[in-house]
Parts: sequence; C-alpha cells; structure tokens
Amino acid sequence: MAGKRNTKTEAKIKAAFTSLMQSKGFDAMTVSDIARAAGINRGTFYMHYIDKFDLRQQLIDDTIDDLTEILVENSDDNGQTITTDGKAICDAFKEEAIAKALHYVKNDYAFFNAISRSGTDMQLYDRLKNVLKQLIVAQAKRFGEEPKHDYNGIPADYAMEILVSAVSSIIWLWIRRGCNETPEQICHIIETNKTTAPIDVLW
Repeated sequence: MAGKRNTKTEAKIKAAFTSLMQSKGFDAMTVSDIARAAGINRGTFYMHYIDKFDLRQQLIDDTIDDLTEILVENSDDNGQTITTDGKAICDAFKEEAIAKALHYVKNDYAFFNAISRSGTDMQLYDRLKNVLKQLIVAQAKRFGEEPKHDYNGIPADYAMEILVSAVSSIIWLWIRRGCNETPEQICHIIETNKTTAPIDVLW
C-alpha cells in the first residue's frame, strides 16, 4: 500500500468488497467492480492496494490485528497466578476479553459473514486459532511457567489444539448462523465448554 492510509476511502472499499463478496463472490469480482461500488476510480484503488488479493489479505490482517489487540488488552491476570495445568490454560481466555472480541465481530458481521462463506478460504479461522494459541503461551511466559509435555496424558500440542479449536469453532459457527445469539450468550457457551467433557454434551 502506498502513501498514508485514507480511512474514509478504505472504509468505502471494504464496504464495496463485502457487498461484492455476498453478491458475486471473490473469484468473479474485479477491481473495476470494487472501484465502481466504492464510488472511486481504479487509480485510487491502486493507491491503496495492489489487486483484489492484496485487498482481501490486508482486510484479514487488519481484522486479526484488531482482535489480537482486544484479546491482549483485556486478558490480564487480575492478580491470579497462572500455571500450565489444564484449568490455567483455560483461564488464559478471560470472559471479558472474549466478550469484547465477540462484540467486535457482531458489529462488523457483514464482513465476517462474507469472509466465512468465501469458498475454501479458512484463513481468518486459522489465524484466530493462532492468536488464541499465542495468548495462552504469552500468559504462561508472563508468570515464568515452563510448558508441560502433556496434560492428563494428552501431548501438549494436541491439548492446545483441542482447546483453541473448541473456542474458534464456537465463534465460527456463531458467525455462520448469523450471530443470532448475543456475545454474552456465546461467552456463556465458551465458559461452560471449559468444564464440560465432550461426552457430556451428547448424553
């Protein structure tokens, strides 16, 4: 991207991109389509983005940056010691932080909905998982804890995947279902999931 970011212009381009994602899909849209829908000329578009692929990537990058900032700023320990047992790993996801992240998603639902339905593109989902993993590691390091090799017999990397996949999948399903529930209701589901064995959900 060249030059200083023009927030108003980029907001128009994002809105155009989101609308076209829903009406035409990413593969069918062109830069001309985006520029026309945004009410700008192609030259203005190219002042900000290389092409539609660069636009999509920057939008995803910006979204992940925003979510990371929200989760990190609102995930302090509140004076509690965090260890690397299973419970402490779950405590890395503070309910307040998750709630604020969910409000961010709901407020920009059209974009998240468009991205989540863009064919096989699961980049946003995968990167959300990575943010959650980084949050857990950062919380542990903050208190000088060394990662364990396993948790109740489950290798650490699998345990991490189980936890972040559960949280990410709940959020992703919420988006795909239209964000019908409130962020607080989804937070409650995530909190309940921390202490609920998968088999208990089925029986």
